[in-house]
Amino acid sequence: MIKILLVEDHNVVRNGLRLLLDKETDIEVIEEVSNGADALRSIREGKKPDIIITAVNNPQMDGLNLIAKVKHAHPFIKIIILSAEDDYKVIIHAFKAGATGYMLKTISTFELIFGVRHIFNSNERYLCNDIALKLLDKLLHTPDVDFDVPVGDIEISLREVEILSLIADGYTNQEIAEKLFTSKRTIEGTRQGLIEKTGTRNTAALVRYAVLNSVIK
Repeated sequence: MIKILLVEDHNVVRNGLRLLLDKETDIEVIEEVSNGADALRSIREGKKPDIIITAVNNPQMDGLNLIAKVKHAHPFIKIIILSAEDDYKVIIHAFKAGATGYMLKTISTFELIFGVRHIFNSNERYLCNDIALKLLDKLLHTPDVDFDVPVGDIEISLREVEILSLIADGYTNQEIAEKLFTSKRTIEGTRQGLIEKTGTRNTAALVRYAVLNSVIK
């Protein structure tokens, strides 16, 4: 029996996933939670999933932080990212953090179940077909593509990339904080930290730097 821990903050999505997975005779959803912190708490309290299925962006703790913490304490638990995010830099970050699989929320039920079984029965990583084809297309058309987010000696985290993208889209600190379930002060600190880290003079220069260095599109 494949034991699954679901981590998804949207109730409708989480309930739908549970219904799909529970239909399979060899898969059991042993716990479902809305954020990474509750997932860790569940494991500490004795739940023993074979696989965690989580989104990238969850309140309180994002998917990458969850991966790092789980892998540190429980290296044999496999983790699948199920996300709407198909940016290759996010995908590479997820695998570097320790993810075993990455699938888009648009995949078919058949591929979801296939991916879960494949990951459980092997030590191989798994990418859903849509992502694999997009990455292949990227490689074929961009021979010198760089899969690392670090720019020179500067390393920019996934969270910082996410905040940069929202800044570039014109959102205020308060609006970004609300979208990312954090405080305005945290966003202000991250923005200032990025300005200092990149050696830029202001927000406009920071966004220009991020675009020119392909940190954001």
